[in-house]
Amino acid sequence: MHGIVRPKALVGERRSHGGTFARLLGLARANRAFILIVLLPTLIAAAYYELFAANQYESNADFIVRRADSMAASSNMGQLLGFNIGSGATGADAVLVQQYLLSHATVGELAAKDDLVGVFRRPEADWFSRLWFADPEPERLLAYYRRHVDVEADDSSGILHLTVHSFRPQDSYHIALQLLEMGERQINAINERTYRDNVASSLREMAQTRQQLAEIQTKLTAYRRAHQDVDPESTGKAQLTLVTGLTGNLIEARARLRAMGGVISHDSPQYRAMERQVRSMEEQLAGQSDKIAGPNQSVANRLSEYEQLVIQRDEIAKVYAETAVRSQAAQAEARRQQLYLIRVVNPNMPVKSEFPQRWQMIVSVFAGLFLAYAIGWLLWAGVKEHSM
Repeated sequence: MHGIVRPKALVGERRSHGGTFARLLGLARANRAFILIVLLPTLIAAAYYELFAANQYESNADFIVRRADSMAASSNMGQLLGFNIGSGATGADAVLVQQYLLSHATVGELAAKDDLVGVFRRPEADWFSRLWFADPEPERLLAYYRRHVDVEADDSSGILHLTVHSFRPQDSYHIALQLLEMGERQINAINERTYRDNVASSLREMAQTRQQLAEIQTKLTAYRRAHQDVDPESTGKAQLTLVTGLTGNLIEARARLRAMGGVISHDSPQYRAMERQVRSMEEQLAGQSDKIAGPNQSVANRLSEYEQLVIQRDEIAKVYAETAVRSQAAQAEARRQQLYLIRVVNPNMPVKSEFPQRWQMIVSVFAGLFLAYAIGWLLWAGVKEHSM
């Protein structure tokens, strides 16, 4: 006997195992490109998402940006025609708030007040998902922030959808709440600037006109005090009435004097008394006439100066009334143009982690790599076919 005689069954079994392993090894060698390009990265992604990827919690909120005039129009007509809540939303204003919530200014304020960097560097965050730098540059922090915070606008309804991802439920809820409050403050600041720009000029013009009106009124008061006459115009009318009455009385007295002269002697006491009465009335009339139209401090001179002041006051008062109307119109227009941020859905406190979506990500990695492999294989097969 030479050597050891083995049972045929055992020899066959070893050959079977050796053949299976060889076939598997040959199959792996034949498809090594598929394994390296598709299967191995997919397995690595699966290991990461199933074993290492940290849970992330999402908080959502919905809001719209509308103007006061659109709110009034939609409240009146929308109830009749069935418009939705976003029908009065202003696209440009919504984009303005959207861009602000995703801007350096918002990130800087959150970083200063709410330790945004610490929120994105929680201990439970995995190495790949967390913010790597404890003191990142503003651009790097903004880029990371935009991967975890998103504001999308629905063009059909005008509603803005806010989503926040973080590694703790409280962080997501707090950031979403802060973003809504910051959006409201930004809207209020825009309203204040718009109101100030639209109304300030009309208010300044009205203040200047009011000052001019006060100055001319002061001159009128000083004039009345200087001449001890509250209403020179009424005084002038009274003087004219008095002169008219004296003139009539004088004419009547002269007529009686002439009639008396034809009947009695001019030396008679009655005639002389009547003559003295006529002279007295003439002197009184001359004095009153001098007060009305004389060269010194007459009613005519004083009334001319007074009327000029009154005309100036009336003109300025008319201008003031016009500026007041324009100011009221500007204020009303500014109020109509005011923006409002209306919360449709307040931020929610997440309870269950829904991100990352592990199986969806694994399938997406496999599908993407498989598609890339298939395209590469087709290209390589085409090159080989043309080279033969």
